Amino acid sequence: MNSINGEQQQHNIVGTEPGTREGWKLDKRSDRHIGMRFEASKPLAKLFGWWLGIAIFYLALVHLHDLRGSPRRSIIILLGAGFVYALACLWLHRQWSRFPFRTKKVLVIAIVLGAIAFRVMMLAVPPSLSDDIYRYRWDGRVQAANLNPYTEPPASSELAALRDPLWLRINYPAIRTIYGPLAQWLFRVTYQLDSRLIAFQAMATLGDLLCIGLLLGCLKRWKLPEWRIALYAWSPLAILESASNGHFDSWPTAALMLGVLASISNRSLLSTFAFSAGTLVKTWPLIWLPLMLTKRPPWHIGLVAAVIVAGYLPFADARLGLLQPWLDYTGRWLFNDAGFFLLRSVTGSEPLSKAIAAVVGFGTMYEFWRRGTDPVRASYWLLLLAIFLLPAIHPWYLLWPLPLAAAALDIGWITLTALAPLSYWILVDANSTWIEPTWMRFAIWLPGLVMWLWQAKNNAIAAPPTTPTQTSR
Repeated sequence: MNSINGEQQQHNIVGTEPGTREGWKLDKRSDRHIGMRFEASKPLAKLFGWWLGIAIFYLALVHLHDLRGSPRRSIIILLGAGFVYALACLWLHRQWSRFPFRTKKVLVIAIVLGAIAFRVMMLAVPPSLSDDIYRYRWDGRVQAANLNPYTEPPASSELAALRDPLWLRINYPAIRTIYGPLAQWLFRVTYQLDSRLIAFQAMATLGDLLCIGLLLGCLKRWKLPEWRIALYAWSPLAILESASNGHFDSWPTAALMLGVLASISNRSLLSTFAFSAGTLVKTWPLIWLPLMLTKRPPWHIGLVAAVIVAGYLPFADARLGLLQPWLDYTGRWLFNDAGFFLLRSVTGSEPLSKAIAAVVGFGTMYEFWRRGTDPVRASYWLLLLAIFLLPAIHPWYLLWPLPLAAAALDIGWITLTALAPLSYWILVDANSTWIEPTWMRFAIWLPGLVMWLWQAKNNAIAAPPTTPTQTSR
């Protein structure tokens, strides 16, 4: 009898049928997966609420369609989107450490999908706040006709046969293109794929999405909270300037992020190549090269020179025409300046202000080199300083360091990008002189500087983490 009871107990614990035991295990696994899904559902629902709050503003912009036709309303809508974006990022910052690993993974995917959805919405808004896209299209059109875009400006009679109705929208048609050879390649490829403006918006958006992916890679490599990807991916300024205005500044920024990711992954050869390629789209990534090269073998200098020469070689028949647009650009434009505004207010001379700005920039670079400051951190600060001292600061310029500002949780710079749509206030009272109101620059820059000083006082000056020791891989 005792043996029978023992066998019955063993049967109750182990089970005589293998299927019964396996079913019990499957039920446990199923319960665990259901529990994880339920665990992620609440924060996911809250994140969707924040996403919906921002999406409403973008749908309002889609309804407006012509943002230049209603600049005041467009700016208010963009500032509203920036306010909800800030609240969403604050919620992620405060709650992230409480979420389990799998919930975080689900939320990161949701953030990326939400970012893509935002950009798809804004592709429906034509590029009315900026006319740079018409120059992109023109340069692509010229190259499609097997001509050199650096040789003649759009207004040249030699290019009259290429003109179509859209060429009239080109700003400063008497000036030759200022965009680098790699940018020209992008313009040509885009034009040959589809000559409509939306194709150029889509190409700019593609570069923007690359920035998001590379930022995520940097966050993982640095072991930083991955929610910070939202600081860039959901930024209204990034979404507006890539998907709607179609600015190709996302591409040199993507090259910069690839260079940084390669650098912190101890792949210095790829990093040097990426920074060099970035300068072939726009010249500002050159800021990163001096301090980065001091930590690398001398032959990397030759690599930089070779990449740049190879990029410009197909356009060499333009000769000095490659340099003339930069002389025009540096001497002509003045807009929404910050540090340069202070310099010219004190000195009363633009040439002297430019000389002082150059001395400050190179002096700061020398000081970083003398102290042996980490090259990624130092180059990040130099980029911020360079933008601050520029005579012309268009809103999309603030996007150049934004992925790294997101990684560094640089609240000051993120505040600047949220307020940057105020730069378009010049369209509210547009006139022939094209001078922005003084209050506008203070409304944009002062809150950013206050937040930067507050963060520096309470924690430390925001910057990306230090870089591992470089090798010649």
